[in-house]
Parts: sequence; structure tokens; C-alpha cells
Amino acid sequence: MEYIKIYPKSSIKHLVQFFWNFEGDFTKTSLYYHSSVASIYPKLAFQYIPGMMIMENGEQNKLFVSGFQSQTNSFYQLSSNQRVGIFGVYFQPHAISLLFNIPAYEITGENLEITQLLGKEGVFLEEQILNCKSTQQRVEIITRFIENRLDHLSPNFKNTINTISYLILHDGNAKMFDLLNSQYLSQRQFERKFKFLTGFSPKYFSRIVRFERSITNAYYNQQFSLTQLALHSGYFDQAHMIRDYRTFTGKNPSAYFSEDQSLFIRE
Repeated sequence: MEYIKIYPKSSIKHLVQFFWNFEGDFTKTSLYYHSSVASIYPKLAFQYIPGMMIMENGEQNKLFVSGFQSQTNSFYQLSSNQRVGIFGVYFQPHAISLLFNIPAYEITGENLEITQLLGKEGVFLEEQILNCKSTQQRVEIITRFIENRLDHLSPNFKNTINTISYLILHDGNAKMFDLLNSQYLSQRQFERKFKFLTGFSPKYFSRIVRFERSITNAYYNQQFSLTQLALHSGYFDQAHMIRDYRTFTGKNPSAYFSEDQSLFIRE
């Protein structure tokens, strides 16, 4: 099993956190499982060696060959019992709405075939990626695809994007009053712009940011008790953190951390 990250060039790093490539052969080993949990970050994935299954709402189906995994407040299970190869793009929270001029809230929690969002352009992009011989070629194609859209990005969201970055930097811990001071907007206008970009209200977005930060904190501070982890991650107490884990992973923290998530920890 191999997982690598490639960081984007400076021209697109405001839209892309990183690229990733995952390969594994599970034909002669135990079934591979990965728990996909609540996240503010949308992804675009291409299975150049298809073989992933998705278990969602009690139903198991083949995962799309190429498509978007939107920002979500829910969870599902990915698995495979064969050889797989997947290339992906880990976007910034606001990237999908900016790049494709669609309200993020319309696709929150959705796993979408690439053509559902991009139409014929998606067919062409998928063909290019699936015909690549290396990860670097895939990175170059997606980079050009995004760069070609840069001139069409709306300039009207700059302050809201700065607020999104501020919330992430401060692990979701900020007061609405402080956020509004930098916006020169009414609370209603600000929340509308925020939800257009991220798919969530500022309060709910902050809740998921705190949850995702706790996962990273747990990985780098494995000696922490649940109480220490909760306080270190900005929760009022352990009970509030446990509630979020049950909502966002379907499990309590101990059960979630018993699984190996090390490949997918966001630095």
C-alpha cells in the first residue's frame, strides 16, 4: 500500500491543499476499509485502477470512477478487496463554489460523478487523467485545468475567504461579533456568502473544523486522555467532543481511534 502527497504550485495553492495518490493490492490480504467522516474539505478523485466500494446508509455500491466527494457533515465506509489506484485533489473549503460558480450548499454531503458537475468537460478531463502514465502527469493536467479558470473567479468573496482561513487557523474558535467586524456586511449577508462558499453556516463550519482538528491532535498526541484531547482541541468538555464524534463518524472516539487513520491525517 502506498500513499503520497504532492503540494501545489503557488498559482493554485489558494484553491488546492494538496494532490494525493493511493495504490494498494488487497486481493491477497484482508479487506481494506477506510472510514470517511465529516469534513469541510471537498475532494475530486479519479480511480485509474477502479475497485473501491462505498457503504452509505446501509447500502453498498461501486464508487464512481471519477467524481467529487463534497464537503460533508456525515460519514460512510470505503472498502476494497482488489487492486486499486486513485489520484485525488484535496481542495480548499471554498474552491468548488469559486471554480464552478455553484452554491456549495447545493452539493453538501453528495458524492457526484464528474459529469454531474462538469458535463462534457468532465468527460474530457477524466479521459486525460485515466490515460496518464504517472502521478506527476496527473498533477500537471489538473493544475492546468484549474489555472485556466483563475481569470473567471469572482473577486466578491475575498473577505469571506479570509474569514474561512481565520476560522481554520483558530480551530473554529471565534465569536460571530469578531467575524462580522471584518466583513462590512450584515450578519445575514455574511452568513449567506459563507454558506455559498462552504456549504455550512459559520457556526456549523466551526464545529466541523474543531472536530477535524481533534483528529489531527489525537494522532500527534497519542498520550492524551479524551479529556485532554477535548480541551486541547477547543471543546468545552469531553462530553461535547464525544457527541461530535458520534455525529460525524458514527462511533465514539475510542472506536474511531482504534482504526488506523495515519495515511490520511491532514498536516
